[in-house]
Amino acid sequence: MRDNAAATSEPDAAQRGLRAPAGANAIAFGVLFMLSCVFLFVSYCMARALIGGFGAGVETVALAVSSAALASIFLWWLVPLADSGEIIGLHLPADGRARRNQCPHCGYPHESRATCTECGASTAPLPAWTLSARPVRRMGVIVFLALVAGSAAGEWWCRLDEARFGDECAKVSDRPYSRTRTFPTAFARMRVDESGQFTSEAWPEDRKERSWQPSDPASRERGLGWRSRGANGATEEGANRTPDRGAR
Repeated sequence: MRDNAAATSEPDAAQRGLRAPAGANAIAFGVLFMLSCVFLFVSYCMARALIGGFGAGVETVALAVSSAALASIFLWWLVPLADSGEIIGLHLPADGRARRNQCPHCGYPHESRATCTECGASTAPLPAWTLSARPVRRMGVIVFLALVAGSAAGEWWCRLDEARFGDECAKVSDRPYSRTRTFPTAFARMRVDESGQFTSEAWPEDRKERSWQPSDPASRERGLGWRSRGANGATEEGANRTPDRGAR
């Protein structure tokens, strides 16, 4: 009875002690952390540029961090990769051994025995990998750390770009002076006016008159609403010019 109980408990203990190869999880976590950092860095910088303003107070930083945290929802489809160490280093090799009638743990031929004579573990195939709370917890920790690192790097990058713009303005006497922000927020533009006040705004060149049209005729034909805007603008312009012609 004792021998049977010991034989039963040993495979269970071996089954519970299954771990991914040393370093496999570290590599998987490192890759996920770097991908998440890059994504959240870009998200923070874009949120900061969309918020606008030159320089950042506590409210601006908090709003940009909140925006980056909301954007992190697009990272959660990577949750299975948090268990890639176990999937690649443990489950796939064990499945291959089981198909060759070998012990899934040590690879020794078991010859249809229920227990491996080499390592004493069960020769039954390992349970298939399924999504559980473990990879979700791992991904949560990775995303949180990446949010902190990505936001800090994004704020440093934005402040560095603003400091460089300030140095450029000190060397340029013409006012107003402006240039686009650096990657990844080239859609925003920093500007200093005649009084020396610094501002930053996203897509400032898109603020045009309602009667504006592209100079290219083909673009005017393709553009949604441009022909009607041009007609309205021409009508308004003709109405404005009619009294001048009559006065002459």
